[in-house]
Amino acid sequence: MPSRPFLADGILLLVSFFWGTSFAIVKEALPLTTPANFLFVRFAMACLLLLPLAWARRETFSKELFWKGGLIGIFLFTAFLTQTWGLAFTSASRSGFLTGLSVILVPILSILILRQMPGRLPLMGAVLAFGGLYLLTGADRVQKLPFNIGDALTLVCAFLWAGHIIALGHFSAGEDTFGLAFLQLLTAGLGSLLWAASTGELNFHLPALVYGSAFYLAVACTVLAYLGQTWAQARISPTRTAIILSMEPVFAAFFAWFWIGEKMGTWGWIGAGFILAGILMAEVGKRA
Repeated sequence: MPSRPFLADGILLLVSFFWGTSFAIVKEALPLTTPANFLFVRFAMACLLLLPLAWARRETFSKELFWKGGLIGIFLFTAFLTQTWGLAFTSASRSGFLTGLSVILVPILSILILRQMPGRLPLMGAVLAFGGLYLLTGADRVQKLPFNIGDALTLVCAFLWAGHIIALGHFSAGEDTFGLAFLQLLTAGLGSLLWAASTGELNFHLPALVYGSAFYLAVACTVLAYLGQTWAQARISPTRTAIILSMEPVFAAFFAWFWIGEKMGTWGWIGAGFILAGILMAEVGKRA
C-alpha cells in the first residue's frame, strides 16, 4: 500500500517522541539506583508485559526467528551498556553528540556491509541531520575535555546503534513483528541481568519512583517503541529510519526545557531545524 511508508514514518516519529521523554525520567531515577540495575528492571518489566502473549504464540517462534532476535538484541543491549558506561567518564552533551553519529554511520555501513546505496536525497538528509545533531547537542554545551575512555565507549555505542538499525532493517522484512521485538528485548533483559548480577548491583528494594519510572519506560519506550520500530523498519530503509530517529534529541531537549528548565539555546534550535530539514529531504527522496 502506498500509505505504508508514511505510516511507518509516523510510527518512527512517535518512537522518537517516546525516547525523547525518557531522559528527564531516567535522570530523576538514576540517583536512587545504579544504571545496571535500572536497565534490568526496565527490560524485565517489558518482557513480563509481553510474556503472556509470547507464551501463547510460542509455537510460531522458529529457530531462525530466535537467532535473528538474539543477534538484534545483542546490538541493543551492548549499545545501552556502552552508552551508560561511557556516561560515567564523559559529559552528557558529548555523549548525545557521539551517540547521534549513528545517523551518518547507518548509510555508510549500509554501503559497506549490505552493498545498499541510499538515494542521493536521503544521504544528503542524513548529513544535514548529523549537522543538526551537532548544533543541538554539542555546539554551545560540550565541555572542553580531552578525548577519554568515556568518549571511546560512546563512539562504540554509536556504531552499535547503527548496527541495531541495520540488522533490524535487514531481518525484519517478512518476519513476525511481535516475535522479533520480544526476542530482542528478552536478549537485552538477560544481558542486563548478567551485567547487574556480575557487578553485585542487582537490587529489588527500590523506591516507588524507580519502579514507576521503569514501568513508564518499559511500556512506552520499550514495548511500544520497539514493536513500532520493528514493524516500521520492515517497510522503509535503514537510512530513512536513522534520519527520523534523529528527532529524539529534539524531543529530549524540549522536554528537558519543559520539565526541568534546561535551555537549548539559539544554536540548539537551529540544529533542530536542520534535523527537520533532513527528514523532509529524506521524505522526498524516491529511492529512500
